[in-house]
Amino acid sequence: MSQINLTNADLYGADLRHAYLIGANLSGACLSRVNLIGVNLTGADLHGAYFIDANLRDADLTGANLAGADLHGACLRGVNLTDACLSGADFRYADLRGANLSGVNLTDAKLHDANLTGADLSRANLRGADLTIANLTIANLVDADLTGANLYGANLTSAYLRGANGIRSAGPIGAEGRLIYAVAHADGPRIYAGCFAGTVAEMISAVEERYADGTGREQFRSSYLAAVAFVATIGASNPENPS
Repeated sequence: MSQINLTNADLYGADLRHAYLIGANLSGACLSRVNLIGVNLTGADLHGAYFIDANLRDADLTGANLAGADLHGACLRGVNLTDACLSGADFRYADLRGANLSGVNLTDAKLHDANLTGADLSRANLRGADLTIANLTIANLVDADLTGANLYGANLTSAYLRGANGIRSAGPIGAEGRLIYAVAHADGPRIYAGCFAGTVAEMISAVEERYADGTGREQFRSSYLAAVAFVATIGASNPENPS
């Protein structure tokens, strides 16, 4: 186990490609714009560290503690984050294409506009995560927990949702071939469909208006309402026994 202690160190812009930092303590360190391609940070303590715009492509972060770390805009393509703690981490605008996030703790993580195309999120805890405008195309979400997550504008095209908790989908529906998703929240499900996000009642109202008689689209109304009724049965989330 590494005894390297770089707590709160300022390493801004450094070149640490393929460095061997297993078990190192870099908590609170500034690693913004650092070149960390292929670095081995297995089991490292990185909580509260700053990785803004850092390049971590193909890095090994297995079992690392990244709780509360700031990875805003970082490149994490192909990174291995298996068993890492990422609770409250900031991944806004980060590139996580093909990353291995299987089984990780992403509770309340910020993933706004993150690119998670093809990422492995199987068994991941995404409770309360902000996935606004995130790209989850062909992502593996098998057995993941999405209870309370924000999926506004998220792209879930061809995402694998088998066994996922806290989310239900229906579709494709209508001329647009749209998919409808419901995510369980403490006060009832949130419905996501294209650019729409709202409560069940708000979705029903929107459908009734958009597909009213005389609009030329009324033939789709019943299928949309049936889909909403189906996904809405996910109900409300319960912290002790989630839906």
